Amino acid sequence: MSTHRKRAARPVLAALATGGLFAGMLGLATASPAAADPVKLVQKYDCVFPLINNDPITATITADIPTSIEAGKPSPAFEVNTDTVVSARAAQGMGLVGGKSIEGQATADVTVFTPDGPLTGVKVENAVAKTAVPSPPAEFHVPAKGKAPSLTFNTPGSGRIEVNSIRLHHMTVRDANGKPIQLVSGQDTFDVECKLTSSDKVLAAFTVTKGGNTTDPTNPDPVNPKPPTGSSADQNLTATVKPGSGTGSLSMSQAGQDVALSAVEQGKGGTSSGKLQTVTVSDQRGGTKGWSLTGKVTDFTATGGGKIAASKLSWKPSCTPAPGSASNCAPGTAGPVGTTGATLASAPDGAATGGKFTVDGGLDLSVPADAAAGDYKAVLTLTLT
Repeated sequence: MSTHRKRAARPVLAALATGGLFAGMLGLATASPAAADPVKLVQKYDCVFPLINNDPITATITADIPTSIEAGKPSPAFEVNTDTVVSARAAQGMGLVGGKSIEGQATADVTVFTPDGPLTGVKVENAVAKTAVPSPPAEFHVPAKGKAPSLTFNTPGSGRIEVNSIRLHHMTVRDANGKPIQLVSGQDTFDVECKLTSSDKVLAAFTVTKGGNTTDPTNPDPVNPKPPTGSSADQNLTATVKPGSGTGSLSMSQAGQDVALSAVEQGKGGTSSGKLQTVTVSDQRGGTKGWSLTGKVTDFTATGGGKIAASKLSWKPSCTPAPGSASNCAPGTAGPVGTTGATLASAPDGAATGGKFTVDGGLDLSVPADAAAGDYKAVLTLTLT
């Protein structure tokens, strides 16, 4: 077993700068360059950061979004840019612990209102660009970029895009040598929850025009894990399905039970990656009720007594409806699963619901460097309601 190492959190006004660092978090896909118009949305958030707690941020979102989209025609993803104003107080906090730059990721929760009803729970991921922290401390701007998912609409009519909230994750403050500064004890990165304090949520309005063949909205999210080397960690999956309501049934099947994650070398730590066994959700109930597929995981334990906390497992979900399905579906938020659970995928209530849906997800287990060698096992339980 490797020697156990502890690194205490550095007492500081924790790198609040991350508060506004989100970009490209939302939107439709461009129908064609000629149909796109520039849009702009300014939002204010109050974010809770390590050590320093609350600090406000302001983000200005800009993009070229089409004013009209043809029904039944998938459109390519498009880029959205966000300029975030970060406070001088945040810069001072990072400077006190030697912070010279900040970077990370952000996920936006977006609702796309379509002629068939709202598509809720749309999660869009973004990369927060590595940005220098000003010295002496001053207010500064952090750029970020992301791409919205491709969407296909069935019915002509009016629609709009609303930005509901953001979540910052895997935020990293680095020193002059590029080494991460721990703002949370034992972690090189940290997550931040932000609350929208301004009233405007509408990024853009659009019109779905009459088109040819129609399919349901999709939000593909391919995962390309990078396998490390060393000891292994196995997962034995089980699933629980609660009875549905209505004349038909709500059911779920999966391609298999066992998921083997890639190996990580003892003493180095790293990410142990894998992929969920594909889950197929079948909704034959009819009516107007949607569904939700959630999951929670136990701690990873080894025969010799080693343990890796359930909070170290994260997933990156995707959900695709089969052609002819009446409902849309949306993947859950990319991030930790944990013992309390998280949403893997869902379909909203609507005027018409039902169909088949393919749910997948990449898995990443953050293995500490001091984890003992051995095969670690956990149970991930999926529940469909």
